[in-house]
Amino acid sequence: MEQVEEEREEAAEVMEQVEEEREEAGETAEAMEQVEEEAEEAGEPAEAVEQVGDEHEAEAEEGASLRPSLPVGRVKRIMRVDRDIKKVTNEATLLVAAATELFLGSLAAGAHTAAARRGRRTVRAVHVRAAARAHRPTADFLLDSLPAEEEAPRARPVAGSSGGGGGREAKPLPRGTRRIDAFFQKVT
Repeated sequence: MEQVEEEREEAAEVMEQVEEEREEAGETAEAMEQVEEEAEEAGEPAEAVEQVGDEHEAEAEEGASLRPSLPVGRVKRIMRVDRDIKKVTNEATLLVAAATELFLGSLAAGAHTAAARRGRRTVRAVHVRAAARAHRPTADFLLDSLPAEEEAPRARPVAGSSGGGGGREAKPLPRGTRRIDAFFQKVT
């Protein structure tokens, strides 16, 4: 009798897992439909969205055997720059590296689309800014770090020169936060 009850419990657990997988598949389908709707609203052809979806499916089939192209050690060091983080697992590092690759790929694709709309073959900072502005979650954190379109000089001024000080003042950040590019600035 106990064995029958155990088998029933195992069967119930398996059924719950199958149901959860069905729900996740439904959420994925809804997300793809939403992406297609957004692409249609933006005036982009739906074929491009389908191609991206096919690429993601191919990557998903290959599974976790793929290693990210970003150097995992460097990603781990960047993560540990935050004083609150003591240890970082390999799985977390791989996930952050993979997410970064996906984000950069999405940003690059958007910048390419923006450049193509303007009839340009070279992607410039203006196109990256347009791509970030087009995607609202990206715009929320990235636009503050990108140079303004008017400010982007063709040649960098020499450090230490007093060029008139016609620059725009930076907005004060909320307490306890820092700019996304603060990692790359030298602190004295």
